[in-house]
Amino acid sequence: MEPIRSGTTTERIVRAIAMTTLINGFASAFLWDGHVGYARQNAKQLPQLLGLSDEATPPINPALKAAEAQQLMRGIPQKANRDAVQNILGPPSLEHGDRTYYVGPGGHLRVQWDRDQVAGIEWVDGIHTETDLTFQRWFGYVLGVFGAIYLVYFVRVLTFRASLTNAGLQIHCKPLIPFDAMKGLCRRDQRRGRRVELEYTSGGEKQTLLLEDYIIRKMPEIVTAICRQKGFTDPFNPDASGTDDADAS
Repeated sequence: MEPIRSGTTTERIVRAIAMTTLINGFASAFLWDGHVGYARQNAKQLPQLLGLSDEATPPINPALKAAEAQQLMRGIPQKANRDAVQNILGPPSLEHGDRTYYVGPGGHLRVQWDRDQVAGIEWVDGIHTETDLTFQRWFGYVLGVFGAIYLVYFVRVLTFRASLTNAGLQIHCKPLIPFDAMKGLCRRDQRRGRRVELEYTSGGEKQTLLLEDYIIRKMPEIVTAICRQKGFTDPFNPDASGTDDADAS
């Protein structure tokens, strides 16, 4: 017989591409916002709130977070001068009037000055809080895991192969099913496309293998060739039956 070799269907490949792209795209977006995007939006908001629309986005100190800010605030003595504050906090991200601002990813530390002495220190959350950033990152990590799984699935879809030769039927990585082991074909629910169940024996036990035209591009040709080789009734063309050696029902 003439060998039949088949890959998977275009529809299945397109769906795999769409799902892989969608999940990994969302994962990248969430991770970007959690690590970079939201922090930048918070930093851009500060000059706007101060009426400094032409001011460049202040630099962000990635280590400055609410919990760390509270510890730093406790380490600054009352009426400390600017040098003492900068020794603890470093250079400010932004200065405006009698206030200096130290910008972190989830907000900023605002230092109020009375001349050259500290008059007050306060942590102010940004439009995207640290909780928001954490959620974005973790949701991105979870989606990234699913994205990696779908990427593996996508590779499996692209490399899928089915072949029917004189040796028998080989479906991708599954064991070869020789013709002698094939016992019958049974047509299944067709609402999800053309589907046929191949009955065969392996190790003395009865087994079944579902053949779907959504997965195997040349599934009808393979089924017809099996029927001709074994004399089964063709489930897609009953009038073209070979012999009555096997019953398709």
